[in-house]
Amino acid sequence: MDKRVLVVDDDRLIREMTRDALVQEGFRVATAATGREALSRLGDEGPFDLVITDLSMREMDGLELLERVKRASPRTEVIVLTGYASLESALQAMRLGAADYLRKPVSSPEIAYCVKRTLLRRRLMDENEALRGCVQAFEAARALASCLESSDVLPLALDIVLRLTGRGRAVGRLIELPSRTGEGVELVGFPADSIAELRAQIEQGKLFDPADLERPGVSSGDALAGALAALGIEDAQLLPLPIRLEGRVVGGIWIFSDGRPFEDDERQRAELVAEQAELALINAERFLQAREKAFIDDVTSLYNARYLLSALDREVNRAARSQSKLSVLFLDLDRFKTVNDRFGHLVGSRVLRELGVLLQESVRAIDTVGRYGGDEFTVLLVDTGKDGALSVADRIRQSVASHVFGGERGLDLRLTISVGVATFPLHGDSRERLLDLADKAMYLAKALGRNHVCSADDLSNSRG
Repeated sequence: MDKRVLVVDDDRLIREMTRDALVQEGFRVATAATGREALSRLGDEGPFDLVITDLSMREMDGLELLERVKRASPRTEVIVLTGYASLESALQAMRLGAADYLRKPVSSPEIAYCVKRTLLRRRLMDENEALRGCVQAFEAARALASCLESSDVLPLALDIVLRLTGRGRAVGRLIELPSRTGEGVELVGFPADSIAELRAQIEQGKLFDPADLERPGVSSGDALAGALAALGIEDAQLLPLPIRLEGRVVGGIWIFSDGRPFEDDERQRAELVAEQAELALINAERFLQAREKAFIDDVTSLYNARYLLSALDREVNRAARSQSKLSVLFLDLDRFKTVNDRFGHLVGSRVLRELGVLLQESVRAIDTVGRYGGDEFTVLLVDTGKDGALSVADRIRQSVASHVFGGERGLDLRLTISVGVATFPLHGDSRERLLDLADKAMYLAKALGRNHVCSADDLSNSRG
């Protein structure tokens, strides 16, 4: 038992008897002969868990001492000692916040029992308060469960943890998520003139590196304080909270103390929020995987038509906002039906998979390749005008014409492809218009003998 008790009484005999009784029970006991001496010890030695004070003392009575103790340290419990004649004063002390009172004369066992009962009650109250705080934190953090995007988790987690700890500033960072989404930096409560530089230094890895949270004993407190001070950000006392997925640190939350040390219950609440953020990230990752699976074609592992339509809407809107160009390629294998008829649909599926690989190898990582249906494929070329799209389309045409399909199974299949091209905003300003024109241009390429590339411009020429 490591509880600290201060015994205050101007009667030396009672002080020593009380001290000895409590020392035998394992308490750490200090004594004071007057109220002023008691306040001096409280100021010099920090708060005690419990103060036992006589109500009737010279210089400063027990009621005044009680008020000053509770004002300075509300969590310090106070037991008052009183003679029978001053029972009314004892009741007044209870109204002022005393935990209990004992009537003189008092025995050693009675003192020990009263102190143990009072501290047990305090411990139960603290535990109950901590439990209520955890329940409050859990209820607040439940909102994280509704996050279906990884990028939404960090801003919401910072908002919740700041409300629960009563602080105003925090930094959050996510890295290395399996989906590579939701990564980035979140800053709350910092002056506008320092945010840009702070964000830049974090993104460059100079500050708030989540990897430090994974290495025991790593402390950059002084360096961090100096770096933040240079940005005009003071008070670098932080509560760091690692965010883990699959046993590794993928991010962290750092809460600034704002000049007030973190209590144990505040740490518990913050840690609970971090744990809920971890669960939210797991859920968001699973949702993303399920969603992507719904958008993936089973045969080619490319995006399916549902995703292509959504992606084309998104890219048209982006191109309109940025006043950039966007091109759509509509591709169809020539005479693919003969492959299925001659070799069967299993070989036909393998041919489609090989074509998917060729298409992905022919475009950039920022472009989108998908199977529209059957042997029709679509490619979205971002920031690409008509001439660039025609060049890519012809490269694809040549690549398909020179490729040996089914080579690993001993087959020697030679196929060609017809390609139609439509460009935003030259040929159309909507998803429907671009797809329609690219599709018609593709059929024109087939009509011209197959193994051709045509653009929407060629449609008007053919009608003429």
